[in-house]
Amino acid sequence: MQTNRPKVGLALSGGSALGNVHIGVLQSFQDHKIPIDCISGTSAGAIVAACYAFGVPVEDMVDKTKSLSWYKISNLSYSRMGLITTDNIGRLTEELIGKVNIEDAKIPLAIIATDIESGEPVVFKKGNLSQAIMASVCIPGLFVPIEVNGRQLVDGGLVENLPLSPLQEMGAEIRIGVDLSRWRNYKKPTSVIDVMLNSLDIMTHTQTKEQAGRAEILIEPHLEKYTSSDFKKAVELAAEGYRAATLALPAINNALYPQPSVKEAANGNNNFFKKIVAWFKE
Repeated sequence: MQTNRPKVGLALSGGSALGNVHIGVLQSFQDHKIPIDCISGTSAGAIVAACYAFGVPVEDMVDKTKSLSWYKISNLSYSRMGLITTDNIGRLTEELIGKVNIEDAKIPLAIIATDIESGEPVVFKKGNLSQAIMASVCIPGLFVPIEVNGRQLVDGGLVENLPLSPLQEMGAEIRIGVDLSRWRNYKKPTSVIDVMLNSLDIMTHTQTKEQAGRAEILIEPHLEKYTSSDFKKAVELAAEGYRAATLALPAINNALYPQPSVKEAANGNNNFFKKIVAWFKE
């Protein structure tokens, strides 16, 4: 197999409970020996990207997410800035990975958040991991913003839900994006959380579509049967991710190990025969 291959980067988008799809994508890549040289994530994608970058087994990711719910990942807030906090998400991160810094990951990792004052993207490539994830998943209005270095940070989906640009900065020549918004429906709201989740999803859908055009390869799982609150369907969502990633394997392998065209192959054969004739003439 060709060893001098292009550098591969994987971008995992946000989507709350739909982020379980990313686990299945990673399992398919692992089973089919698709290399990942750097990885980025936004919101739910940031959690899965971090787990992968630090070597958390896929089985452990699924086991942990199967027991999650909004109740378990949030704490009531006494702040005027949000209804609940991301403290439990920080604790979940440390249970899975530990109290670590981003720069200590086994492969380069980038996590995306948004500065709610300036509207600027904030890309974490170093610093406290759980703090960066807490910022990246912080749905504005629902969660209290996370203060990092004097900046008030919220969900990275506001600026780059499909975080492909950090991969280019990390040297990725083939950027693979996993877009959770392409094939899906929205849940009929029955609570303020549903209203906020739908609002964020609708708002980020258009810009995600634009960002997707920057990917060399795009994985778009069919998620019409699921909603961003379906935490109890972690296994089914992971299966959808596995299926979508496996369907993309021919394109990925062709990008990694391109086969010569018929013309190139013919020219190669002609050169070979010319060498044979030259040897006989000698």
